[in-house]
Amino acid sequence: MKGREFQFNGEDGSIISGIRWIPEGPLRAVLIINHGMAEHIARYESFALFLNESGIAVWGEDHRGHGKTAATTDELGYFHKSQGWEKVLSDISVLTDLVKKEHPELPLFILGHSMGSFLTRDFLCEKGSDFSGAIISGTGYTPAVLCRTMNFLASGEAKLKGDRHRSAFLDNLSFGQFNRSFLPNRTPFDWLSRDENQVDKYIQDDLCGFICTSAFFRDLSRGLMRIIDRKRIAGTPRELPVFFYSGTEDPVGGRKAGGVDKVVSLYRSLGMESISCRLNDGGRHESLNETNRNEVFRDFLGFIEENLPS
Repeated sequence: MKGREFQFNGEDGSIISGIRWIPEGPLRAVLIINHGMAEHIARYESFALFLNESGIAVWGEDHRGHGKTAATTDELGYFHKSQGWEKVLSDISVLTDLVKKEHPELPLFILGHSMGSFLTRDFLCEKGSDFSGAIISGTGYTPAVLCRTMNFLASGEAKLKGDRHRSAFLDNLSFGQFNRSFLPNRTPFDWLSRDENQVDKYIQDDLCGFICTSAFFRDLSRGLMRIIDRKRIAGTPRELPVFFYSGTEDPVGGRKAGGVDKVVSLYRSLGMESISCRLNDGGRHESLNETNRNEVFRDFLGFIEENLPS
C-alpha cells in the first residue's frame, strides 16, 4: 500500500482509522471518499493513486464497524448502540474539518459509493457548502414504506436478540435478491462486478462481505428515510455540482437504474442546477472495480477537473 494510515478521534472520543494518499509535487484538489457497506477504504487505493497522478490528494476513513476502525471482528457491521448513523455523519464532518485544515487553499470534493453514497447524500444536506462537487456512485432509492418496514423488523430483532446480533434474515431480505439477475451464479457476490478477479478479491478479504448487525440495519433504515425527505434534501446547495454514476445492471440502483433516475429527478425537482448522471452500460455495482474501470476513473477525474474553481 502506498497510502499513509492515520487516526483521529470522533466527537464522542471513538478512534477512527483512515488512509490518505498525498502525491508529490503541486496539488490541485482534494477528494474525500466514503466507502460502502461491508468493505473498507483500502480497496480504493488504485483509484486514489490514479488521481494522485493528476495532482489530486485523496483521504478516506474506515467507517465505524468497518475496516481498521472496527477494533475486533465482533465490531464489524456495528455502528453504535444509539444514533449510529448520526455518529458516522459526525465522523465524516470531523474528517472534513481535518482535511480542510491540512489543505486550506485547495478545492474539496467528495465521493460516496453504495452505503457511502447514502451517507454522502445526507451529509451534503448540512455540509454541502464545503465542497466544489460530489460524486454519487452505486446509489439507489428505497421507498418510505420499505424503510419503515426494515426499521420495524430491525428494531424488533435488536430488542429480542440484541444490538450485535448478526442478522442473516435482514441481510437476505435486503440483498438476497441481488444475485438472481446473474444466474447461474459463480459466487454469492457476482452482482458486484463483471470482473471475476475483483469479485474473488472481495470474497478473500476478511474485512469484506460480513453480515451486519440488527442495530446496523436499524441505523441504515433511518438513514435511508432521511435521504428521501424533501425538506432535508432541500438543504443541499442548489449550485453544488453532483455527478451520479451507476451501472445499468447494478441491483442497488433498481432495474435499468430506475432508482437512480428517481433520485436524480428528486434533486432536480428541488431546483438543483448542476445535476448530471451517467450510466455504465452493462456495469454492475462497483463501477470502480468494473471491467472498464479505467474509463470510470477518467470519468470521475473529468468531473473533478471540470469543476475546479477558475
